[in-house]
Amino acid sequence: MEIKDLAGLSQPLTKLVEVVSSAVGTVYRPKAIRDEADAQAYAKKALARADTESALESKALEFSSALDRVQQALKDHPQLAERARNRLLAREVEGQLNVESIADFASEALPPAVSSQPVNADWRRKFFQEAENVCESDMQLLWGKVLAGEVTAPGTYSTRTLDTLRRLSKWEAELFRKACAIAMSDGWIAVPTGDLNESLKPFGLTYTDILSLRDAGLLMDGDHIHKDFSQSPRAPDGSARPVVLFNNGVMIELSGASMAALRLPALLFTRAGTELQRLNGQAETPEYLAALAAALRQRGLSVKRGTDVPQGEGLSVVVFEQDL
Repeated sequence: MEIKDLAGLSQPLTKLVEVVSSAVGTVYRPKAIRDEADAQAYAKKALARADTESALESKALEFSSALDRVQQALKDHPQLAERARNRLLAREVEGQLNVESIADFASEALPPAVSSQPVNADWRRKFFQEAENVCESDMQLLWGKVLAGEVTAPGTYSTRTLDTLRRLSKWEAELFRKACAIAMSDGWIAVPTGDLNESLKPFGLTYTDILSLRDAGLLMDGDHIHKDFSQSPRAPDGSARPVVLFNNGVMIELSGASMAALRLPALLFTRAGTELQRLNGQAETPEYLAALAAALRQRGLSVKRGTDVPQGEGLSVVVFEQDL
């Protein structure tokens, strides 16, 4: 079967099929158009790959000092070779199932249109080398979203982010989801009181959790990091212009005389954290926004929430009249 035989696929899905197929050595067919007979076909192909691997390993052993030990082991245990062959088969089949599950999740996450730019070959190779070892459904979903994002816009996720994702546990992924629920869209979290031990506990992040996210490569190290707004653009009269922050769909305007010296205690996402944040679409967290607004008002700032005001013909403007 060739890719051209899969007629009727959308442009995004066709590109995904090409990317997955070039990585796994056979035409990937999305779950929606696969039939039950595929399982046996894939098992046969995996068996052939396992036989090839066994042959290559045997060839290498002929030139190694371990050959005598292996030959003796086979004499002592006649079924050893068969067990090794079955192990390779099981590994290949499981890896194939993992890759196809991730590809299925990716197909569900594709937008209506994607870039015509090809996915980088090095990135593709690294992705699928690691993807075959991802067995947890929740993590497969995460990997599928990464694949869909890269197919949509190549260069969205770096290979270093793939390294971070490879080491990420399900528990760490859940911690990161909690962090994204209160994070600004450009990859940082304002710490309302500045106390990392207590300030974020009500929103699901203890100091131990913060350390875990640093160890996972998602947060930058440092307990005394600040976002500095003192260099923000100035109005003609020299006063600080308002600053607009974006937090999970909420636009927040900060203004006031104290903007000129504003430095907010913060947690900063790493590059990998910032890239993976895009996968964590979140609703607003009202309790966190209320705590942040209260802390900012104590600094003498006006804190307003943006509201879309329709202007007719599908147009709207954002006004900041409502207190956050």
